[in-house]
Amino acid sequence: MKLMKALERFLSKWLLPFAKVLESNTQMKAIRQGMMALVPITLVGAVPVLFQQLGGIPKLPSWIASVAAYINNITSPIYFATFGLMSVYVAVFVAYYYAKERNLWDIGAIVTALMSFVVVAVRPLETGGSDVTYLAGEGIFVALVISLLSVEILHIFKNKLKFTINLGQGVPTPILRSFENLWPILFSVLIIAILSFGVESLSGIRVVALIQTLFSPLTSLVNTLPGIMLIIFIQQLLWWFGIHGYSVMAPVWLSVAFQNVDANAAALAKGEPLSSMLIFTPDFMWSIVGVTGAGVTGALVVIMMFSKSKRYKTLGRLALLPTFFSINEPVMFGVPIVLNPRFFIPMMAAPQIAALIGWFSIKLGLMNPFTMVSPYVPVPIGAIIASFDWRYVIVLGLILICSALIYYPFFKIAEKEALTQENSGDLEASLDDFDF
Repeated sequence: MKLMKALERFLSKWLLPFAKVLESNTQMKAIRQGMMALVPITLVGAVPVLFQQLGGIPKLPSWIASVAAYINNITSPIYFATFGLMSVYVAVFVAYYYAKERNLWDIGAIVTALMSFVVVAVRPLETGGSDVTYLAGEGIFVALVISLLSVEILHIFKNKLKFTINLGQGVPTPILRSFENLWPILFSVLIIAILSFGVESLSGIRVVALIQTLFSPLTSLVNTLPGIMLIIFIQQLLWWFGIHGYSVMAPVWLSVAFQNVDANAAALAKGEPLSSMLIFTPDFMWSIVGVTGAGVTGALVVIMMFSKSKRYKTLGRLALLPTFFSINEPVMFGVPIVLNPRFFIPMMAAPQIAALIGWFSIKLGLMNPFTMVSPYVPVPIGAIIASFDWRYVIVLGLILICSALIYYPFFKIAEKEALTQENSGDLEASLDDFDF
C-alpha cells in the first residue's frame, strides 16, 4: 500500500500534468477528431474489397462468383474514391477540426489545407500526368503536417494580423466570408509553396519524403510488439488516474494505424498473402486491446453478475449491455477502478495480455489481420467484419477468459469488503456510491 501511494504521488507530480497538456492541446484534438472521422470512408471503401474477395472463395458456386465479379466491376472505382484518396480526407477533416479550435471559417480552412497539401504531395511526371501516390494512405503524415501548418498560417493572417478585406454591412454571408479570407488563404498557400520549393531545392529531397522520414521512428515503434505494449501501458495508467487515456494517446498511434489498415486493404485488393500484412491497425486497439472497454472490463462485468454482493451484482447487470459497445464508464467509476489500488494490477495487465494474444494469433495465422475499420456495432460483429474472419470469436473468448482470471482474485478482495459493508447494514450507502 505504501508503494502504491508513493507511485501515485510520483505520477501525479510528473506524468499527469504532461498528460493533461496533451489532452487539451488543440493540435492533438484536431488530429484525434480528424482521424476518427475517417471511419465512414474506410467502411465504404471496404465494399469493393468485399466483393473482390467473395469471388475468390474456394468451391463457391460459379453463378455467385460471376455475380460477385460483376458487382466488383461496378464498385471498383469506389476503392480509389476512398482508400485512393485517404490522405486528402485526412487533410480536409483535420483542417476542419483545427479551424474550429482556431475560430476560423471552416470552409476557408479546408480549401487552404487542400490546396497546400496538393502543392506539396502532387508532382507532374516527365512522361505526362501526375504522381498521385501520396494522395492515398502513404501521405497521411504529410496531410497531418501540411493541414495543421497551413491552417495555423491562415490563423495568423486572419485573426492576429487582421489581413482581411471588409465589405461592410448588407453583403451576403458567403461573399463576406470569401473576401474576409481571400488574402489569408492566398498567403497561406503561397508560403507553403515557397517553403516546399526552398526545402526541395536545398536538400534535393521532396518534402513528402522528408516528412515520412521524420515520422519513421514513430511508425517503426508502433509496428512492434514492445512499442504497442508501451502505448498500452501509458494509456491504461492515465485511465487509472481518471484521465481519458485514449484521448491523450490516440494522436500518437491513430495515424499509423489508419495508414496500416489502408496498406492492408491495398494488399488484399492485389491478392497478396495475409502473412505479409500489418498487425497494428485501429481495430487491433479497439477490438483486441480495448474490447469491451479500456482494461477489458467486460470480463469483470461477467464476474460481477455472479457476485454475492448485491452492489456488484446490480452494477454488473446494469453494465452488461454497454459492454457490448465497449462503453465501460459505469464500471470505471462505479466499482470504482479509477484510483482504486485493488484494481491497479488487473487494469494494467489485462490489456497487455490481450495485446499478446491478439498479436500472436495474427502472427501465427490463427486469425486474419484487420483489413478494414469496423463499423460501430456490438462486439464481436464489428471485428468479424473488419477481419473477414469468424475465428476472431475464439480469440475474443481467450482474451476474456484470461482477463477474468486476472481480475478474479482482486475482485474477491473488493467483494469481501462490500459484503462486510452490506452485512453491517450499510447497503444503501454502498449503492449510492455510483449514480445511474
